[in-house]
Amino acid sequence: MRLRTIGPITLAMAEKITSFRELIALWDSREAMASDIGAKVPTVTKWAQRDSVPAEWWSPILATGVAVAAGLRAETFVALAARKPETVDLDEARA
Repeated sequence: MRLRTIGPITLAMAEKITSFRELIALWDSREAMASDIGAKVPTVTKWAQRDSVPAEWWSPILATGVAVAAGLRAETFVALAARKPETVDLDEARA
């Protein structure tokens, strides 16, 4: 499955990214992202599945043309990593 951004990437896009999956989807494919940052495709695939990118990869990602064009900054990664997992109210889940 190819993931791609429709239309031009704009600076406002960084503000709209709410997950690491959306960040990864900025590239035409996981293969393209892996090539840009020197990672293996299965590694990028695992990041998408886990909706997480290890901190040691943030700098190589930020150095790419895709990240620059999208207006990504270190703060984007920090905000995504700091997200709290959604919690379920057990009383509501049982109802």
